Amino acid sequence: MSNKQARSNLDSPIPNNYDFSNVSSSRNVIDLFEIFSVVFKSKFKIILITLFLLISGLVVSYILPQKWTSTAIIALPGDEQVQVLDELITNLTVLDIKVDVSANYLLSTFKQNFDSQDLREQYLVNTNYFKRLMKNNPEDGLDKRALIERIVNENISSVNPLKDKTEGENEYRYYKLSYSASTPTDARDLLQGSINYVNTIVNADVFRKIQRAVDLAKGIGTDKYSMELLKARNNQKVKIERLRYASSIADAAGVKKPVYSNGSAISDDPDFPITMGSDALNRKLEIEKSVIDLASINTELLNRKLYLDKLNRLEIPNVNIVPFKYLQQPTEPTKRDAPKRALIVILFALVGLMGSVGFVLVEHFVRERKREEEGLKLSQTKE
Repeated sequence: MSNKQARSNLDSPIPNNYDFSNVSSSRNVIDLFEIFSVVFKSKFKIILITLFLLISGLVVSYILPQKWTSTAIIALPGDEQVQVLDELITNLTVLDIKVDVSANYLLSTFKQNFDSQDLREQYLVNTNYFKRLMKNNPEDGLDKRALIERIVNENISSVNPLKDKTEGENEYRYYKLSYSASTPTDARDLLQGSINYVNTIVNADVFRKIQRAVDLAKGIGTDKYSMELLKARNNQKVKIERLRYASSIADAAGVKKPVYSNGSAISDDPDFPITMGSDALNRKLEIEKSVIDLASINTELLNRKLYLDKLNRLEIPNVNIVPFKYLQQPTEPTKRDAPKRALIVILFALVGLMGSVGFVLVEHFVRERKREEEGLKLSQTKE
């Protein structure tokens, strides 16, 4: 072959063997059959890959940690739950002490404390369940912190109240509490323990609320009594001074005995009643000076002292209040939450099937392309 012929061959365009513009619909059908043929020929490879991933999914489903969730449903406390407060509330009402410890307050306080991240952590770290989880590495602070946050944020939940549509706009308040753990018994025990722990917090809160109201009433009552006593003492001092002046004036006027009129009006000074006579005024002065306990001759002071004594003798008992009513008590769950073993196996099997089919087809088309390129190079070499 001369140089001129070689140059002409190089300048001529290379035919495009991958031009699909003229491919008919029958060619597409043939390609589809070819794909099925390739898949059928590699069926054992596809079955092996799918079976391998299916077994892997089954193993993974057993290796993944089990998760069980115990639930409880609570609603507003009824009369049975709050009747322990009746006697105490009655005693407080008699003493004009108002304490808002309603059913709504109790349930709202319980829900608020149950959702508290700090209280959840305080309860969790003291449980045997948490100590078992940290048994292998109890001194690792990072692992401990991560475990606490995971349990507190993911394994404990409460559902907000929903409106009962059958009751119109009336709100039917209830809460669904849940606690998840690795075993059904642990889940039930953790939920019950958490509810009991929060219950003690609510009782302490109610006790502090009542104690604060009583202390406030004592402070106000003491201040009012002190003020009234001070006023009474000032009145006594003024009265004693007036009696002294009146006695002195009566002596100066020579009035020793009370002055009586025979039907005629006698004008007397109300501040210095000298018509009583100096003897009566001196006796009255002695009596006023001898009075030490002003409450004994002052009705208002006596009543305030009685009220204050009642407050000081008032004792707040430690009552066990249940701030909710169970609609469903914590029980051991009978069904596992996650992982869903059958779903995991099916997903692994599908991934294995699709992946193996895709791998076989890609391998076939890569092999065919290489074969076509080698044939093209061979034909060009012959030319």
